[in-house]
Amino acid sequence: MEKLSVIIPVYNSDSTLERCVNSVLSQNMDNLEIILVDDGSKDRCAKLCDSLAIRHSGIKVIHRINGGLSAARNTGIEASTGKWLSFIDSDDEITPDTLSANMEWLEANPDTDLLEFPVNVHYGSDDSYLLSFKPETVTGAKVFPNWIKNEGYTHCYAWNKIYKRELFDSIRFPQGETFEDAAVCPGIISLCKAVRYSDKGCYLYYKSAGSITLKYTFKNQEPLFRNNLRLLNMITEQGLDEFLRIRLWNVCLNLLTDLYRCKDADALYLSTNASILNSVKPGPHVTFRNPLSFRQKIKTLSAWLFGVRSVCSVLGLKKYS
Repeated sequence: MEKLSVIIPVYNSDSTLERCVNSVLSQNMDNLEIILVDDGSKDRCAKLCDSLAIRHSGIKVIHRINGGLSAARNTGIEASTGKWLSFIDSDDEITPDTLSANMEWLEANPDTDLLEFPVNVHYGSDDSYLLSFKPETVTGAKVFPNWIKNEGYTHCYAWNKIYKRELFDSIRFPQGETFEDAAVCPGIISLCKAVRYSDKGCYLYYKSAGSITLKYTFKNQEPLFRNNLRLLNMITEQGLDEFLRIRLWNVCLNLLTDLYRCKDADALYLSTNASILNSVKPGPHVTFRNPLSFRQKIKTLSAWLFGVRSVCSVLGLKKYS
Protein backbone atom coordinates (compact mmCIF):
# COMPACT_ATOMS: atom_id res chain seq x y z
CA MET A 1 0.00 0.00 0.00
CA GLU A 2 1.28 3.50 -0.90
CA LYS A 3 2.38 5.65 2.05
CA LEU A 4 -0.15 7.95 3.71
CA SER A 5 1.11 11.00 5.61
CA VAL A 6 -1.23 12.16 8.38
CA ILE A 7 -0.52 15.74 9.48
CA ILE A 8 -1.60 16.74 12.98
CA PRO A 9 -1.08 20.42 13.95
CA VAL A 10 -0.62 20.62 17.71
CA TYR A 11 -1.21 23.66 19.92
CA ASN A 12 -2.05 23.61 23.64
CA SER A 13 -4.03 20.38 23.38
CA ASP A 14 -2.30 18.19 25.94
CA SER A 15 -5.63 16.86 27.22
CA THR A 16 -6.68 15.46 23.82
CA LEU A 17 -3.44 14.85 21.90
CA GLU A 18 -2.88 11.23 22.90
CA ARG A 19 -6.51 10.35 22.19
CA CYS A 20 -6.14 11.85 18.71
CA VAL A 21 -2.84 10.12 17.94
CA ASN A 22 -4.05 6.76 19.28
CA SER A 23 -7.04 6.91 16.95
CA VAL A 24 -4.60 7.18 14.02
CA LEU A 25 -2.30 4.45 15.34
CA SER A 26 -5.31 2.11 15.57
CA GLN A 27 -5.93 2.28 11.82
CA ASN A 28 -4.30 -1.10 11.11
CA MET A 29 -1.94 0.35 8.50
CA ASP A 30 1.75 -0.37 8.00
CA ASN A 31 2.82 2.32 5.54
CA LEU A 32 1.70 5.25 7.67
CA GLU A 33 3.60 8.45 8.49
CA ILE A 34 2.27 10.60 11.33
CA ILE A 35 3.64 14.15 11.45
CA LEU A 36 3.06 16.06 14.69
CA VAL A 37 3.68 19.77 14.18
CA ASP A 38 4.06 21.40 17.59
CA ASP A 39 3.17 25.03 16.86
CA GLY A 40 4.90 26.59 19.86
CA SER A 41 2.61 25.01 22.46
CA LYS A 42 2.82 26.46 25.98
CA ASP A 43 1.46 23.39 27.77
CA ARG A 44 2.85 19.82 27.90
CA CYS A 45 2.31 19.15 24.17
CA ALA A 46 5.98 19.48 23.17
CA LYS A 47 7.01 16.77 25.66
CA LEU A 48 4.02 14.60 24.77
CA CYS A 49 4.92 14.78 21.06
CA ASP A 50 8.48 13.70 21.76
CA SER A 51 7.29 10.91 24.05
CA LEU A 52 4.90 9.59 21.40
CA ALA A 53 7.67 9.63 18.80
CA ILE A 54 9.94 7.59 21.07
CA ARG A 55 7.23 5.00 21.58
CA HIS A 56 6.14 4.78 17.93
CA SER A 57 8.65 4.75 15.10
CA GLY A 58 6.16 5.99 12.50
CA ILE A 59 5.76 9.37 14.25
CA LYS A 60 7.79 12.39 13.17
CA VAL A 61 7.81 15.53 15.36
CA ILE A 62 8.46 19.08 14.22
CA HIS A 63 8.74 21.88 16.80
CA ARG A 64 8.22 25.37 15.42
CA ILE A 65 7.61 28.92 16.62
CA ASN A 66 3.89 29.63 16.89
CA GLY A 67 2.49 30.68 13.54
CA GLY A 68 -1.09 29.44 13.63
CA LEU A 69 -2.99 26.48 12.20
CA SER A 70 -2.29 27.25 8.53
CA ALA A 71 1.45 27.61 9.11
CA ALA A 72 1.52 24.32 11.02
CA ARG A 73 -0.35 22.49 8.25
CA ASN A 74 1.99 23.98 5.62
CA THR A 75 5.00 22.84 7.64
CA GLY A 76 3.54 19.33 7.74
CA ILE A 77 2.88 19.31 4.00
CA GLU A 78 6.47 20.28 3.27
CA ALA A 79 7.81 17.57 5.58
CA SER A 80 5.53 14.81 4.26
CA THR A 81 6.87 11.95 2.17
CA GLY A 82 3.67 10.03 1.39
CA LYS A 83 1.90 9.79 -1.94
CA TRP A 84 -1.29 10.58 -0.02
CA LEU A 85 -2.06 13.23 2.62
CA SER A 86 -4.67 13.60 5.33
CA PHE A 87 -5.15 16.12 8.16
CA ILE A 88 -6.48 15.69 11.68
CA ASP A 89 -6.81 18.39 14.33
CA SER A 90 -5.30 17.42 17.67
CA ASP A 91 -8.58 17.79 19.59
CA ASP A 92 -10.45 15.44 17.22
CA GLU A 93 -10.15 11.75 16.31
CA ILE A 94 -11.16 9.17 13.72
CA THR A 95 -13.01 5.90 14.17
CA PRO A 96 -11.16 2.58 13.74
CA ASP A 97 -10.25 1.58 10.17
CA THR A 98 -11.40 4.92 8.70
CA LEU A 99 -8.10 5.47 6.93
CA SER A 100 -7.30 1.83 6.22
CA ALA A 101 -10.69 1.10 4.62
CA ASN A 102 -10.56 4.18 2.42
CA MET A 103 -6.92 3.65 1.49
CA GLU A 104 -7.82 0.15 0.31
CA TRP A 105 -10.35 1.68 -2.04
CA LEU A 106 -7.80 4.24 -3.29
CA GLU A 107 -5.24 1.50 -3.90
CA ALA A 108 -7.78 -0.23 -6.14
CA ASN A 109 -8.66 3.07 -7.86
CA PRO A 110 -5.33 4.95 -8.17
CA ASP A 111 -6.65 7.55 -10.62
CA THR A 112 -8.69 9.14 -7.82
CA ASP A 113 -7.32 12.50 -6.64
CA LEU A 114 -9.36 13.08 -3.49
CA LEU A 115 -11.61 11.03 -1.22
CA GLU A 116 -14.05 12.50 1.31
CA PHE A 117 -15.49 10.43 4.17
CA PRO A 118 -18.24 11.04 6.80
CA VAL A 119 -18.00 13.45 9.74
CA ASN A 120 -19.81 13.51 13.06
CA VAL A 121 -19.98 17.29 13.47
CA HIS A 122 -19.83 18.63 17.06
CA TYR A 123 -19.39 15.07 18.27
CA GLY A 124 -20.50 14.50 21.85
CA SER A 125 -22.59 17.67 22.10
CA ASP A 126 -26.35 18.20 22.03
CA ASP A 127 -26.20 19.70 18.54
CA SER A 128 -24.14 16.93 16.90
CA TYR A 129 -25.12 15.61 13.48
CA LEU A 130 -23.71 13.21 10.91
CA LEU A 131 -22.48 14.47 7.55
CA SER A 132 -22.64 11.36 5.38
CA PHE A 133 -22.23 10.54 1.71
CA LYS A 134 -23.80 8.18 -0.75
CA PRO A 135 -20.86 6.27 -2.27
CA GLU A 136 -20.05 7.62 -5.72
CA THR A 137 -17.12 8.65 -7.86
CA VAL A 138 -17.32 11.83 -9.92
CA THR A 139 -14.90 12.36 -12.78
CA GLY A 140 -13.77 14.83 -15.42
CA ALA A 141 -15.68 18.03 -16.11
CA LYS A 142 -18.43 17.01 -13.65
CA VAL A 143 -16.20 17.23 -10.55
CA PHE A 144 -16.51 20.97 -9.82
CA PRO A 145 -20.22 21.45 -10.81
CA ASN A 146 -21.14 18.37 -8.76
CA TRP A 147 -19.28 19.78 -5.76
CA ILE A 148 -21.25 23.04 -6.09
CA LYS A 149 -24.54 21.19 -6.62
CA ASN A 150 -24.03 19.18 -3.44
CA GLU A 151 -23.01 22.34 -1.55
CA GLY A 152 -19.50 21.09 -0.86
CA TYR A 153 -18.58 24.66 0.08
CA THR A 154 -20.56 24.18 3.30
CA HIS A 155 -18.10 21.50 4.45
CA CYS A 156 -14.74 22.78 3.21
CA TYR A 157 -12.98 20.93 5.99
CA ALA A 158 -9.28 20.21 5.49
CA TRP A 159 -9.75 16.98 7.45
CA ASN A 160 -12.20 14.12 6.60
CA LYS A 161 -10.39 13.85 3.28
CA ILE A 162 -7.49 11.94 1.75
CA TYR A 163 -5.60 13.87 -0.93
CA LYS A 164 -3.01 13.02 -3.50
CA ARG A 165 0.08 14.83 -2.25
CA GLU A 166 0.62 16.45 -5.67
CA LEU A 167 -2.55 18.54 -5.25
CA PHE A 168 -0.56 20.65 -2.78
CA ASP A 169 2.40 21.20 -5.10
CA SER A 170 1.24 24.78 -5.72
CA ILE A 171 -1.32 25.29 -2.94
CA ARG A 172 -0.81 26.22 0.70
CA PHE A 173 -3.12 27.32 3.51
CA PRO A 174 -3.25 31.13 3.93
CA GLN A 175 -1.52 32.15 7.13
CA GLY A 176 -3.05 34.49 9.68
CA GLU A 177 -6.68 33.94 8.60
CA THR A 178 -9.67 32.12 10.01
CA PHE A 179 -11.68 29.73 7.80
CA GLU A 180 -8.49 28.87 5.94
CA ASP A 181 -10.11 25.67 4.65
CA ALA A 182 -12.64 27.69 2.63
CA ALA A 183 -9.78 29.46 0.88
CA VAL A 184 -8.06 26.22 -0.16
CA CYS A 185 -10.81 23.68 -0.87
CA PRO A 186 -12.26 25.20 -4.09
CA GLY A 187 -8.80 25.37 -5.63
CA ILE A 188 -8.11 21.76 -4.68
CA ILE A 189 -11.42 20.60 -6.16
CA SER A 190 -10.69 22.52 -9.37
CA LEU A 191 -7.50 20.47 -9.80
CA CYS A 192 -9.19 17.10 -9.30
CA LYS A 193 -10.00 14.80 -12.20
CA ALA A 194 -11.70 12.20 -10.00
CA VAL A 195 -13.28 12.58 -6.54
CA ARG A 196 -14.63 9.76 -4.40
CA TYR A 197 -17.40 10.29 -1.85
CA SER A 198 -17.19 7.46 0.68
CA ASP A 199 -19.48 6.00 3.33
CA LYS A 200 -16.60 4.27 5.10
CA GLY A 201 -15.33 5.41 8.50
CA CYS A 202 -15.98 8.68 10.32
CA TYR A 203 -14.12 11.78 11.50
CA LEU A 204 -15.16 12.83 15.01
CA TYR A 205 -15.17 16.63 15.06
CA TYR A 206 -15.42 17.81 18.66
CA LYS A 207 -17.08 21.13 19.39
CA SER A 208 -14.61 23.51 21.00
CA ALA A 209 -16.04 26.30 23.12
CA GLY A 210 -12.87 28.33 22.65
CA SER A 211 -12.79 28.15 18.87
CA ILE A 212 -11.90 31.49 17.31
CA THR A 213 -14.35 30.87 14.45
CA LEU A 214 -17.22 30.99 16.96
CA LYS A 215 -16.33 34.56 17.93
CA TYR A 216 -18.31 36.96 15.79
CA THR A 217 -15.90 39.75 15.04
CA PHE A 218 -15.34 41.35 11.67
CA LYS A 219 -11.74 40.14 11.51
CA ASN A 220 -12.73 36.53 12.23
CA GLN A 221 -15.74 36.35 9.91
CA GLU A 222 -14.56 38.43 6.94
CA PRO A 223 -12.41 35.68 5.31
CA LEU A 224 -15.42 33.34 5.14
CA PHE A 225 -17.47 35.91 3.22
CA ARG A 226 -14.53 36.82 0.97
CA ASN A 227 -13.80 33.21 0.05
CA ASN A 228 -17.44 32.44 -0.70
CA LEU A 229 -17.73 35.59 -2.81
CA ARG A 230 -14.66 34.48 -4.75
CA LEU A 231 -16.29 31.10 -5.28
CA LEU A 232 -19.47 32.82 -6.51
CA ASN A 233 -17.37 34.71 -9.05
CA MET A 234 -15.75 31.43 -10.14
CA ILE A 235 -19.04 29.68 -10.87
CA THR A 236 -20.43 32.81 -12.57
CA GLU A 237 -17.41 32.97 -14.87
CA GLN A 238 -17.79 29.26 -15.67
CA GLY A 239 -21.44 29.81 -16.60
CA LEU A 240 -22.77 27.14 -14.27
CA ASP A 241 -26.49 26.56 -13.81
CA GLU A 242 -28.32 29.60 -12.39
CA PHE A 243 -29.97 27.42 -9.76
CA LEU A 244 -26.53 26.50 -8.42
CA ARG A 245 -25.43 30.12 -8.49
CA ILE A 246 -28.43 31.47 -6.59
CA ARG A 247 -27.82 29.12 -3.66
CA LEU A 248 -24.27 30.36 -3.25
CA TRP A 249 -25.44 33.94 -3.76
CA ASN A 250 -27.76 33.41 -0.78
CA VAL A 251 -24.87 32.06 1.28
CA CYS A 252 -22.96 35.27 0.49
CA LEU A 253 -25.98 37.40 1.42
CA ASN A 254 -26.23 35.66 4.80
CA LEU A 255 -22.50 36.01 5.45
CA LEU A 256 -22.52 39.70 4.53
CA THR A 257 -25.46 40.20 6.91
CA ASP A 258 -23.33 38.58 9.62
CA LEU A 259 -20.59 41.13 8.91
CA TYR A 260 -23.12 43.98 9.25
CA ARG A 261 -23.94 42.62 12.71
CA CYS A 262 -20.31 42.76 13.88
CA LYS A 263 -19.65 45.75 16.13
CA ASP A 264 -16.18 46.27 14.66
CA ALA A 265 -17.33 46.13 11.02
CA ASP A 266 -15.54 48.22 8.38
CA ALA A 267 -18.22 50.49 6.89
CA LEU A 268 -16.42 51.00 3.56
CA TYR A 269 -15.88 47.26 3.16
CA LEU A 270 -19.57 46.57 3.84
CA SER A 271 -20.73 49.20 1.36
CA THR A 272 -18.35 48.08 -1.38
CA ASN A 273 -19.25 44.41 -1.12
CA ALA A 274 -22.97 45.10 -0.81
CA SER A 275 -22.68 46.87 -4.17
CA ILE A 276 -20.78 43.91 -5.66
CA LEU A 277 -23.36 41.42 -4.42
CA ASN A 278 -26.16 43.70 -5.57
CA SER A 279 -24.77 43.76 -9.12
CA VAL A 280 -25.21 39.99 -9.49
CA LYS A 281 -28.42 39.48 -7.51
CA PRO A 282 -30.94 37.01 -8.98
CA GLY A 283 -34.26 38.12 -10.39
CA PRO A 284 -37.66 37.13 -8.97
CA HIS A 285 -38.35 34.48 -11.63
CA VAL A 286 -35.20 32.54 -10.67
CA THR A 287 -35.90 33.01 -6.97
CA PHE A 288 -39.44 31.62 -7.16
CA ARG A 289 -38.36 28.57 -9.15
CA ASN A 290 -35.43 27.72 -6.88
CA PRO A 291 -35.96 25.32 -3.94
CA LEU A 292 -34.91 27.86 -1.33
CA SER A 293 -36.53 28.12 2.08
CA PHE A 294 -39.44 30.56 2.34
CA ARG A 295 -37.39 32.85 4.58
CA GLN A 296 -34.50 32.89 2.14
CA LYS A 297 -36.81 33.65 -0.77
CA ILE A 298 -38.19 36.65 1.13
CA LYS A 299 -34.65 37.93 1.80
CA THR A 300 -33.68 37.46 -1.86
CA LEU A 301 -36.79 39.20 -3.16
CA SER A 302 -36.28 42.03 -0.67
CA ALA A 303 -32.73 42.44 -1.98
CA TRP A 304 -34.09 42.59 -5.52
CA LEU A 305 -36.68 45.21 -4.55
CA PHE A 306 -34.70 47.37 -2.10
CA GLY A 307 -31.07 46.45 -2.73
CA VAL A 308 -28.58 44.29 -0.86
CA ARG A 309 -27.31 47.18 1.25
CA SER A 310 -30.78 47.97 2.60
CA VAL A 311 -31.53 44.35 3.49
CA CYS A 312 -28.18 43.83 5.23
CA SER A 313 -28.46 47.15 7.07
CA VAL A 314 -31.89 46.30 8.47
CA LEU A 315 -31.01 42.72 9.40
CA GLY A 316 -27.69 43.88 10.80
CA LEU A 317 -29.20 46.30 13.30
CA LYS A 318 -29.13 43.57 15.95
CA LYS A 319 -25.43 43.42 16.76
CA TYR A 320 -23.51 40.43 18.08
CA SER A 321 -22.66 40.73 21.76
